[in-house]
Amino acid sequence: MSHQPGLVRWRAWVITSVVSALLLAACGGSTKAQGVSPTPHDETLPTQIIGVVNPGISHTFTPTQSVISQTGNRIVVIGAVACASTSCPAMATSVLSSNLRPEGWQTITLSHFGFNQKYGTVVTSYRFANRQDGFALFTQYRTKSIRAALYLTTDGGARWELIKTPHDQVLAGAFTTHSLVDLIGICRDLDGANACTSYALERRSLSSDRVTRTQLPLPTLPYPFLEQPSLSAQGSTVIVLANPTGPRTATPQLLESASNNAPIVDLARPSLGSVTACTLRLRTPAIWASCPTGMLVSQLRAKTLTSHFKRFWWPSGTSGDAFAPVNAQDAYRLVVNPQETGATLQLTTNGGASFVNVAPVLAPQFAVGGTTIAFRSLTHGFLTVSKFSHRQLRPVVWATIDAGAHWTQIFPLPTHV
Repeated sequence: MSHQPGLVRWRAWVITSVVSALLLAACGGSTKAQGVSPTPHDETLPTQIIGVVNPGISHTFTPTQSVISQTGNRIVVIGAVACASTSCPAMATSVLSSNLRPEGWQTITLSHFGFNQKYGTVVTSYRFANRQDGFALFTQYRTKSIRAALYLTTDGGARWELIKTPHDQVLAGAFTTHSLVDLIGICRDLDGANACTSYALERRSLSSDRVTRTQLPLPTLPYPFLEQPSLSAQGSTVIVLANPTGPRTATPQLLESASNNAPIVDLARPSLGSVTACTLRLRTPAIWASCPTGMLVSQLRAKTLTSHFKRFWWPSGTSGDAFAPVNAQDAYRLVVNPQETGATLQLTTNGGASFVNVAPVLAPQFAVGGTTIAFRSLTHGFLTVSKFSHRQLRPVVWATIDAGAHWTQIFPLPTHV
């Protein structure tokens, strides 16, 4: 799973990168992505990508982001390698042992993977459920259109299948125990903006061709990629949150779909109102939510799906504070000191009512505004520091098996710095 505590800052970057396109739409320009008229710059994406797999990490590999599987047993580092006279998308990946050590790195080179950056800003979301199953969601923001494409791998990233073409408005994806779930928007041009007027949830079995589709009773969102509904899943349960911010007349809605059934809960949740959509993390029976509210990020929790959300922390959205739920009761947070020279790792075991200090986090495990955490259990976790190198942010990944008392660097390798 991608490091979710960093998603709030990621959303902010997305908004900054696409704001010009949204302003154009607000001034009358079309941002219609459904049924876009072909242009000389439209791309035909391949239906299948077969990567070239080589042992070790290529000496030309340049990393840009890291992903840890939801099960915590695979690390995937996204980047590029030298490829003829240019560069090709690539990933360095390894299975992790029980003590979170890489068991054998390999580099997978993937030519023609995703959209071409020269035709518009491309934001890519990667997620891995386990050692084998993962997806890549590409969203391209052009001057007058938004396009999305969803690829699925079931062999650890060596082979990718195109699941959703650019003419399907894929807003988000997640994994249940046995399925890939994607949130689809039925969108059209409405008063000069790209509005999604209806939504559907699709579950795609990872072991067969079975696909089920459920319509979602969500409101029209004038700017779907700014007000993007949030999606989270655990086990067979999926939750969706819509937070309309354009007209500011609607209340955030929370829906649940369990075991391929239609949503059985549709609740208004005013406390989840935010500048952009909240990031949800389902830890049954509880739900943790991170909601940007300007310069702060409200951290909230609901004991169950039908419970009201209670705010327990509102850290700065820029200093580097981070949050990582483990289960329904336990969660870690990273609290930056006033001097911004380090942070303290803290733990709650009562749903956020109180926290205790666990360990200090200092350089090189800390960088102000660039440190994220993710824990798969109370003892096993990961910390990623984004460091600026060669005019680019590059990830350095650390792992702990003793609740943060000690951290071991697992990427890059000592010989690959």
